Amino acid sequence: MTNNFFKAIKNASDAFLDTFNAQSQIGDVQISKKQKTGNGDDDKHDDKVAQLKKEEDDDQAKVVDVEQSVEDDMKKEMDPEDKSDMKIDLDKPEIRIKTSEDFPSGGYVVGFSIQGRSHIRSGMPCQDYHAFEDLKDGWILAITSDGAGSAREAARGSKANCELALRLVKQLVSERKWKENNYIPTEKEWYIEIKNVFEVMQAIIMRSSAAQLDKQKKLLYSLENDYKQAGDDKKNEIQEQLEALKEEMKKPLEPRDFNATIILLLVSPQGMMAAHIGDGRMGYLSKKGEWKTLMTPHKGDEASSTVFIPNNWNRQLDVPAFTMSDVYLPDTCVVKELPKAFVLMSDGCESFSWLCKVYDKERNFYYDQNLPYEKFLNPLIDRLGDIEDKDERVTEMIDIINVGTSGGKRELDDRTMLLGVLE
Repeated sequence: MTNNFFKAIKNASDAFLDTFNAQSQIGDVQISKKQKTGNGDDDKHDDKVAQLKKEEDDDQAKVVDVEQSVEDDMKKEMDPEDKSDMKIDLDKPEIRIKTSEDFPSGGYVVGFSIQGRSHIRSGMPCQDYHAFEDLKDGWILAITSDGAGSAREAARGSKANCELALRLVKQLVSERKWKENNYIPTEKEWYIEIKNVFEVMQAIIMRSSAAQLDKQKKLLYSLENDYKQAGDDKKNEIQEQLEALKEEMKKPLEPRDFNATIILLLVSPQGMMAAHIGDGRMGYLSKKGEWKTLMTPHKGDEASSTVFIPNNWNRQLDVPAFTMSDVYLPDTCVVKELPKAFVLMSDGCESFSWLCKVYDKERNFYYDQNLPYEKFLNPLIDRLGDIEDKDERVTEMIDIINVGTSGGKRELDDRTMLLGVLE
C-alpha cells in the first residue's frame, strides 16, 4: 500500500470531492423509504419490545443512566412562552441513511444513522454516517463515523470518512489479492496497511480543503465579470451572490472542519480485521455465543474528548505511533475467528447497549467494562430475525433503539448502529 500512496490519493480524490462539494445530505437511503405505521395486533412485537425494556431496567446496577429524561431536560431549557418548541416531536428523528440487506447464504445486515434529540430541537442535521458492502465470497466491509460536534462540516466529514475508507479498503484487498489467496494479514501487516489507508484519507481531505479556496476565488472572479456585464434587472441578484461569497471566504474551510471518528470492520472467511480512530463501540458474537469487544474507545482526559480524522490522530509525526486510552492510534486487531454476529455503533448508542458504566459496589465507583450488553443485543437479534421484510426490519430496529428502551428514549446524541447477523 505504501508504494501506491499517491496512486490511492489520485484514485480516491474524486469520491471525496463529490462529498466535499455537496451539501450535507439527509435521507441518503439505501433501501425503500417506506415507514412502518405500527400494528396494534402485533402482540409478538409488543412482547419483544417489552422484553428489551425489562431486561435493561432490571440491570440498572450495571448500566447506569447518567442523564435526566430528555423531556425534563427540554422543559428546563425552554421558555414557557415559546410555544413553537412544544410542537417538535423529539421521538421522530431525521433518518440520514439506513441499510438493510439479506445475505445470499443466509443472515442479514441492518443499520441506520439518525438525528439525536438535541439536534432535532436545534434544527441541526445528523452528523453520523455509515457504509456497508458485501464484497462477496465471504468478505464484507462495515464502517461507521461520528462527526465532531465542534466541526463546521461534521456531517460531510463523517460521510467522507465512510466513502473514502470503503473505496480504499476495497482497493487494498484487491491489490494485495487477499481474497484470491484466502489470506488474512498478521497483526503487524494489518496495522501498517490500515495506518496507510487513514493517512491517505487525511491527505485527500487536506488537499481538497485547500483547493476549496481556489475554487471560491475563481467563482468570485466570474461573478465580478458577470456583474459588470449584467443589466440593471440582474445586478441586485449578482450583488447578493457576491456579498455572500465574500462573507464565506472570510472563514475558509480547514481540514479540522471535517473532523470525524471512524470504526471499520473487514470480515473474511479466515477471520476479522478491525480498526478505529476515536470513540464509539464495536464487538462480535462468537461461535460459542459469547459477546466480545473489538476495540477500546480513544478518550482523552476531558469529558467526551477524543481524536479524529483528519485533524489530530497522527499529529506526533516524530514517533512511530502514540497511544490514547492505553491503545495505539489507530487501534487495530486481527481475530482469527468467524463471528455469528457483529455490531458497530457511535457513542450515542452505547449507554443502553454496552456495559460501559458499571457500578463496583466494593470500591463504590463506576467503570467502563467495555463489553457488549448481551441482554440488549440478543433480544434485538431475536426480534429482527422474526421479520422477513428488510424494509420493516430496519424500521423496527430504529423504533427499538429510538424509543423501545428507557435508555434510548433519553438519549440526546445522534445514533448510528450497524448490525450484521451471519447465521
